Amino acid sequence: MFTGLVRARGRLIERSKHGRAGALRLRLSRPDGFDDLRLGDSIAVHGCCLTIIELAPQSMVFEAGAETLARTRFATMVTGAQLHLERALKFGDRLDGHLMTGHIDAIAEVVGRSEVAGGRRLQFGVGAALAALLPEKGSVCVDGISLTIAASDQRSFTVELIPETLERTELAAIEVGDSVHVEVDPLARYAATWLERISAANDDQ
Repeated sequence: MFTGLVRARGRLIERSKHGRAGALRLRLSRPDGFDDLRLGDSIAVHGCCLTIIELAPQSMVFEAGAETLARTRFATMVTGAQLHLERALKFGDRLDGHLMTGHIDAIAEVVGRSEVAGGRRLQFGVGAALAALLPEKGSVCVDGISLTIAASDQRSFTVELIPETLERTELAAIEVGDSVHVEVDPLARYAATWLERISAANDDQ
């Protein structure tokens, strides 16, 4: 589990195909504070939970399988890209963001960008099924960052970024037409699944 608070950024050094069908290996730089990593550790990389399979003094390697690549932008990211990193949550840690699993639900496109007093607004286009899980004032994870939904409708949601977020993340450079990883609040997903199954069970009676 993760909290959506980005503690560091790692540079994508290399992206290479792996022998396993449809898999890619991603080599990232190791930032400060990531000195005590171990093989098998889970890291949220731009919001996606990946496992460390190789370690070097200045880098770390992850493998992304076909399912991960189908739901993320890793296959098209350019070498040199700065990716948000967060280590897995420990029991007893402060929960300053919101609980997230690191399982990306969809790729969303930026459809609006505007400056507002004290920050910037970004609007993301999503499908209707996903939009139903993104209520106003709810939580959402965008490229690994825990954000509050400022507004939503049947095809989009909007977040407002404060200067601190713009300074510490790659969202400062995002433009209309760019794409991001989105994970909905797991509680919303579980509640929706439960309601769907209860409704289906009642219809069968």
